[in-house]
Amino acid sequence: MVPSNRGTSRTVPTVQSLEAIARLLAERRALPEPLLRRAQNESKSRAAFLGTVLSMGVPEPDLVAMVAEQLGIPGVDLSRTSIDLDVLDAIPRIVAESDLVLPLSSEGGRLHIAISAGVEDDEVLEELRFITAQEVSPYAALPGALEQAIAACYDAKERGERFWRAPGLQVDAEASVAVILPGNKPGRLTRLRTEEIFDSTQDLEELRDELAVEIGHHEDDKDAEVLGTVQVRVGPAHILVVDDDGDILRLLDKTLRAAGHVVDLAHDGREAEARLKTGRYDLVLLDAMLPHVHGFEICARMKASAKTRRVPVILLSAVYRGWRYAHDARESFGADDYIEKPFHLPELLRRVQHRLSGGSQPPPASDKAEKLYHEGMGLLDAKKTAEARAVLEKAVKEDPFSARAQFALARTMHEQGDLFYAITAYERAIELRPNLFQALRAVATLYEQKGFRRKAAEALERAVHSAPDVQTRDALRARLIKLL
Repeated sequence: MVPSNRGTSRTVPTVQSLEAIARLLAERRALPEPLLRRAQNESKSRAAFLGTVLSMGVPEPDLVAMVAEQLGIPGVDLSRTSIDLDVLDAIPRIVAESDLVLPLSSEGGRLHIAISAGVEDDEVLEELRFITAQEVSPYAALPGALEQAIAACYDAKERGERFWRAPGLQVDAEASVAVILPGNKPGRLTRLRTEEIFDSTQDLEELRDELAVEIGHHEDDKDAEVLGTVQVRVGPAHILVVDDDGDILRLLDKTLRAAGHVVDLAHDGREAEARLKTGRYDLVLLDAMLPHVHGFEICARMKASAKTRRVPVILLSAVYRGWRYAHDARESFGADDYIEKPFHLPELLRRVQHRLSGGSQPPPASDKAEKLYHEGMGLLDAKKTAEARAVLEKAVKEDPFSARAQFALARTMHEQGDLFYAITAYERAIELRPNLFQALRAVATLYEQKGFRRKAAEALERAVHSAPDVQTRDALRARLIKLL
């Protein structure tokens, strides 16, 4: 297998992106290892690698399932999908072909789109949100199949046809998107339910909980098991070390490499967030006091994200000392462990190994938290704000890393006129979900009402960049100009 790049630079970024899916294919025995090595050596990109693997005989549903698990988003099997072509009106053909995206459905008040599993580009999603003025849910598709489906769908639309159906489906098949959730057993088929409604603050974990999984059954597989998400590491652990002290970085880098781990380094909070956005790690060693973005803040955001919430985080600090800080780091920010500086290397290595061996697996939001959130939202919609607040406070206590629960609690406090508590709750929601537009706009209004003009301007500046459409963005800019 191609070894991982080490250190702070990555001269061949495609190697790292290929390695994770190649290791997963090897672990699942989808292909013999010599074939996988050959596919990697002959492929100049991730898209080419996936195409080669598909041509070697890995079934499309199985490959989609593994890609979905590796990327941490749902996958779509286009070979078993049919699409109501009215949804294509949301994205012009030139955009679909240039960005390799295909609208699948507009159910639930949001746009569900297939994106290429050969490229991980969050900017494409942001552009689509701007173009469509809708919340967008991505589904990973195999690049070759996606290119063919885009051309076939838009061609059918231009011919005046109502539906596109994948070759092999019956001509009268209804519109149905074949979705494979991360961790599903290859071959098990799930479909979007039209009655499911998703609000704009949901992430993948919430989507997984609320999607009603509808399995395609056959007479001979009534007892087939559908697996939950299982993360399997093959090879050395990949660790991100974040500290603004160069001596500590070099010490940890040398120590962890000597223990057999692959190590990436980050010198400040911004660099750490950039690496977390593009890389995939088995553990993060994170200094609490960092330039630009605080370590506690990074930890909280990681635990609020579906992509990183299961990655163990060990916080390090020379400033915040004592059991109370350790307790707060775990309870308030989600840290899996807390180590004071100066530390003893053998003890640090012991704790790293403990977390890597499964000593920490943060659970997803509990059923109780979900029920409390929905109960609180029902009471809020019924204008029963006092009852709603009591229930939502319980929901937040049950799942303190739910941005939508924090936002709902802030709305309740806002409606009650408890404005300073509302500001705190809005800020907590924004800390967990930095681009949460509704919270940014609301907290800007409250800061302005209370005379905190600079804080209002700061929130408005961030809201401008998260605005869902041009008109809203222009209105926010006008408000910002008045404040400045």
